[in-house]
Amino acid sequence: MKKTVELHARPELPLVIAHRGARGHAPENTLTSATLAHTVHADLWELDVNYTRDGKLVVMHDDTLVRTTNVEKVYPGRPSYRVCDFTLDELKRLDAGSWYAGRDQFGTIAAGELTAETLATFTGLNVPTLEEALLLTRDFDWAVNVEIKNHEHLIGHTTVTEDVLKLIRRLDMVERVIISSFQHRYLLECHKLCPEIATGALVEAVRPTDPVALCRELQVNAYHPDRLILAPGDLPALRDAGFAVNVWTVNDMDEAKRLIDEGASGIITDFPAACRTALGRD
Repeated sequence: MKKTVELHARPELPLVIAHRGARGHAPENTLTSATLAHTVHADLWELDVNYTRDGKLVVMHDDTLVRTTNVEKVYPGRPSYRVCDFTLDELKRLDAGSWYAGRDQFGTIAAGELTAETLATFTGLNVPTLEEALLLTRDFDWAVNVEIKNHEHLIGHTTVTEDVLKLIRRLDMVERVIISSFQHRYLLECHKLCPEIATGALVEAVRPTDPVALCRELQVNAYHPDRLILAPGDLPALRDAGFAVNVWTVNDMDEAKRLIDEGASGIITDFPAACRTALGRD
């Protein structure tokens, strides 16, 4: 199998990683958003994994379905709208795209970057399963960052890592995937169960006292920090220690260029096309 992106080590070129797909111009965590990210030549895309009530792995960022689907309309009065309280069949009845036109969260609609015809194609988009997302990635001869959401207070805390890895192996995609998580226990489990797969430590809010030591402890390949918690010297120290550093979520392209100049390996962004241009990748 051709390895489409170097995920295990520091890449020769800065990586452009499409955050939940090209979500600046399409509904996040849908196959449409992923396809757009591939079309604009992002090096890989990033998605989020949650469990359904019947133990299926689906692509959804939030613990609940309210923000990015019409769940309240389809299932009015449900006592809970958490992903883990719905079966996969129930999720597949939801529209995961229509919300986008009414929210314009990035101002791209007001700026005229999306036509009415394009917005109309978002109506009726499904919540994809992880398998559907991985198969799309494989069909594109591409790569993906699979973020396993923290299930500590949900179903599946002790099984989610193994289930994700089983699926990745069954589809023969180990070399096309980097697994990341804020739940660092999952990264240690990945190293134990599938040491050949790339992993990245997600961190936010509070900077670890010693990012290099954290990466060594977790035996990861990459450090994925919130852009707001980087300290002077972090990027060169991590790179010198052999760790890739993919910073999120960077939508200011001057900032993206500065971070790469300072030593970042990759940029996780909602605007992969603009990021590629800014980094001289086109």
